[in-house]
Amino acid sequence: MNIENWHCYYKIHETEGRPTTTQMCYEPRINPEGNVFCMNFCFPCEYQSKQPRISYTKDLVDLMFYRELYYLNLFKDFNWAPEILEITDNKIFIKWYDNTCNDLLYKHNSLESLHPGWFDDLKNIILDQVNFGYLKPTLYPHSHYYDKHGTMRTIDFYAVVEKTNPYMEKQDIEGLVGTDTDRFQLAQEGKMFNIETIFKSALTHYGKWPRNLNEVFEEIYEK
Repeated sequence: MNIENWHCYYKIHETEGRPTTTQMCYEPRINPEGNVFCMNFCFPCEYQSKQPRISYTKDLVDLMFYRELYYLNLFKDFNWAPEILEITDNKIFIKWYDNTCNDLLYKHNSLESLHPGWFDDLKNIILDQVNFGYLKPTLYPHSHYYDKHGTMRTIDFYAVVEKTNPYMEKQDIEGLVGTDTDRFQLAQEGKMFNIETIFKSALTHYGKWPRNLNEVFEEIYEK
């Protein structure tokens, strides 16, 4: 697929109400019809180069591409997995439905009216992953969306870790660290990042959903 005339996707900043980038490793593009989403793991690309960051390298982008592919394949049989259309030239194309939950929540103010069961939908996705043995720290509204059947789906698996080994090497993923948060610094243990620490912070206060996810945290950690 040729993505030259596809527009880049920007989420709405959760507290400032302005368009902003979604993550630190790929260029998100949507076709003019709004039914295909492309995760373009290109290097370099303006989408990534223009935002403040600690490090941005081709090795980082390539590693995140392969991690995304690995976990897409691992989770492919769950009903919340994205519908893959094509994978080519470091591009992952998935079936799309116009809006992320970030759009519904912060742009259209319609998440709760259109999907009143969003909390349970999100909770079930998280518990599926945890019970399968994995932690996905990208729990943000822009990493979740609804298909035409009302099923919540999720993307951005590049930072998933095993529950029994939740560490990633600092040198491998330092380029994912933004300049507007201390979450990674708090998760640093020597030369490693404890991704479970970031996962827990997403549940307790960084998720930016209409309702906090403390109930999910308690379900996982305080049974």
